[in-house]
Amino acid sequence: MSKILLIGHKGYVGTGLHDYFSRQGHDIVGWDLKEDLFNLDAQMLAREDIEMLVNLSVVADRQSNLFTADAPCDLVNVQGARHLASILRGSEISWVQMSTREVLGPVFTKDDVIETDKGYRPKFLVDEEFPFAPLNFYAKSKIMAEFISETHPFSNVIRLTTCYTDYDHPGGSYVTALTRTVTQGRPVTLTQGGLQFRDPLHSDDLGHLMELLHTKKVFGEKFHAGGGEENLVSLLEFVRMLDPQIEVEHAPGGDFGIAFDVSKGLKLADWHPEVRFRDKLPAIVDNVRNGRLGP
Repeated sequence: MSKILLIGHKGYVGTGLHDYFSRQGHDIVGWDLKEDLFNLDAQMLAREDIEMLVNLSVVADRQSNLFTADAPCDLVNVQGARHLASILRGSEISWVQMSTREVLGPVFTKDDVIETDKGYRPKFLVDEEFPFAPLNFYAKSKIMAEFISETHPFSNVIRLTTCYTDYDHPGGSYVTALTRTVTQGRPVTLTQGGLQFRDPLHSDDLGHLMELLHTKKVFGEKFHAGGGEENLVSLLEFVRMLDPQIEVEHAPGGDFGIAFDVSKGLKLADWHPEVRFRDKLPAIVDNVRNGRLGP
């Protein structure tokens, strides 16, 4: 069992990871806005005997296309990563730096997908060699944080498309937002009519990947973490799983989808997603309907 510092443990993904790590018997130190990322220091890490640090802290400014020094997105995402690199210097603590598929920009075009009766499906999956093409401040800041984490020889970057939990959350993701809309009987509005695909990854599978990288001492890598081909689902398909008679209103714009090639995790850490999104839907619906934020 490990002593884990979980930065951002009260966020949507953070609560899921906290639940998973707790069930696995790990000792967790939670750190969030109240504690302040910049109050962390090397002495605290040594005093608490931290073995793995997971950085989920984030400000997601998608409104601006320009990078602005000292704005909140820079302070937390970039300068926060610099601070972690500084306090980890000389230690052998595992550092998991979380990142996002948005560093890649829009990957799929109409020519890259196949339209089925359930929605679009990709002609290929996106691996770690795909080039950067960030469109907004948030994505640019996460690329910078990825490079900063390379300062620490015991670090890895994990990029997500969609990570979900069993529970409701004020922040949440499209999983909680659409579930809430459907369970309340309201019409759903989707760009592309919901044909765009996703590969949702359960927080248990994400936590297991982190465990394997730590125990197998795999470092210095970037991993794409998605739910795998068996969990590919379009947004339209998802809302129809919740309610086959749901009314879907079309909105302009939107992407064609995103899904990761997860073979690197299998190759280097013997990891593959095990949780099926469809199997989790009854629990998600029940928890969102009843406002349950955790176990």
